[in-house]
Amino acid sequence: MNRKKFILLVLLLLCAYFYKLFGGMPTTVPFTPQAVKTDTSLLLVPLDSRPPCTAMVRKLGALASINVITPPQELLDNYNTPADKEKLFQWLQEELPQQQAAILSADLLVHGSLLASRVPLGTPDDEANFLAFVNKQRKHNPQIDMAVFSVIPRLLVSDQLIPDSWYQWHLMRYATLKDMAETFGDPYFTEQLLEIDARIPDDIKTKYSNLYTDNDSFNKKLVQLAADDELTLVIGQDDAQPFGLPNRNANHVRAYMEHAGLGSRGLITSGADEIASLLLTRYYNKLHNFQPRIFVEYSSPKVAAKIMPYMPCSVDASIRDKVSFINGRLTDDAAEADFILFVHCGDDDNSPTKAMLKKLSTLLASSRHVALVDLTANYTANELLVPQLLDAKVPLNRLTAFSGWNTLSNSLGTALSQATLFVGQLHRLPQSEYPALYAQNLSFTVERLLDDYAYQKLMHAQLTTLLKLKGYTPTDLRANKFYAETFIRGFLQRQKFQLLYGDLGRTPFYSSDKKNYYLTGIDIDVSLPWTRIFEISLDTKCRFGESPRQQKHH
Repeated sequence: MNRKKFILLVLLLLCAYFYKLFGGMPTTVPFTPQAVKTDTSLLLVPLDSRPPCTAMVRKLGALASINVITPPQELLDNYNTPADKEKLFQWLQEELPQQQAAILSADLLVHGSLLASRVPLGTPDDEANFLAFVNKQRKHNPQIDMAVFSVIPRLLVSDQLIPDSWYQWHLMRYATLKDMAETFGDPYFTEQLLEIDARIPDDIKTKYSNLYTDNDSFNKKLVQLAADDELTLVIGQDDAQPFGLPNRNANHVRAYMEHAGLGSRGLITSGADEIASLLLTRYYNKLHNFQPRIFVEYSSPKVAAKIMPYMPCSVDASIRDKVSFINGRLTDDAAEADFILFVHCGDDDNSPTKAMLKKLSTLLASSRHVALVDLTANYTANELLVPQLLDAKVPLNRLTAFSGWNTLSNSLGTALSQATLFVGQLHRLPQSEYPALYAQNLSFTVERLLDDYAYQKLMHAQLTTLLKLKGYTPTDLRANKFYAETFIRGFLQRQKFQLLYGDLGRTPFYSSDKKNYYLTGIDIDVSLPWTRIFEISLDTKCRFGESPRQQKHH
């Protein structure tokens, strides 16, 4: 083959590729939707400064017509540097009296961040100061709708603690066996507990046990605060298993709440990062007297009983927990549901099948609102539904909500919040505002697809390997942060084009009587909020277009 023929062949192949990628896109004129108007505000002291705990809650609030006010970034934590608690309290002192509602993280205000609570950095005096501050604020402003949340330390010992973290497996096994031995009184578990107990240095074991003893004591004080000051209290159970010291603390809190008579104002939930989003959604439902009816559809019957990584309970139990949290209602009648929660948990025993894809694609082709939670136990894309849906050109822009980040609880909390707030707004807003509402909701979904799917599932493992090959530490990038950000930015730029031209922009995301509305462009701004690659900070600006809807003539 001579040089000219070779160049011609390459050009033809490129033309075929670009036609496949860009061909078939609709012709539109620009549509610039106005953001949904806010009609109330809510103050949030987040769990920490990471985007899921701050920016994501603000974006969900904007979708729900709620202006979520968070502290200035410079007052918050930055990875291993805790928040400036003194200035945070000063900021709160000024801001709280002006608010109708507030969500306060005890972990940030006592310890300085979630990571700091695992060490822990907070002292008994810090706890007392927090309790006294909340009590004082409630007396001065008893009308404020206030919720406080705190998180039971995770089962795994903090990575920052050395040499404690060298005994990671031993401590986890110790905590699990201690709970099992106390629960069942079984001599076998007791024998194993004594064996593992002897292999852990006493000072490390004591420090680990004291972490939960102190947390249990503080939880009891929080319950008393909630009972005295009539506020909502949420205790989250961070990464856990069905047994362990965190599970024991959760059971203790349940007893404390029952004894104090907190009723619906006392909540225990598996998870941490999603608690603020759930509390926002709970407040929205209370504000507008909305109780979403939710029908659960599993990708296969075996999903309901699965216990996913870092979870203390089954998928079904976790769904019931989250639905109850937001004051939703499960229904067995899909026809009466406000939206369908479609849950897929892929693992070695539950790979995607054609039957699953058909079930979900049929729902998306109907007029039903569908929230998709798409998870993988082994953190690999081949266990997910999304890549299969993209290959089959199933219109993902029809999703009411999407989530699939690191744990089941995080993902359920995010998807349920997005779907509830969106459907709730459909009940409240005039139909003339639907195109703008659908556009704003799609922007949030696009962000989740790029973050939860493209970054977390397609890129994260490869990036970890690449950085290690270059001698960099993924959990402590330091001066290499810019290199990692550049690599991430390039990858997500390619992914956004494939999502837009391969799926999201090909069909209308909303149709009125006279017009079809399309996604026409995606601009992204991506960075690493901390000097590690575990999470990204992603801001997505979507562009939209409209075209006349073809009328059918009879």
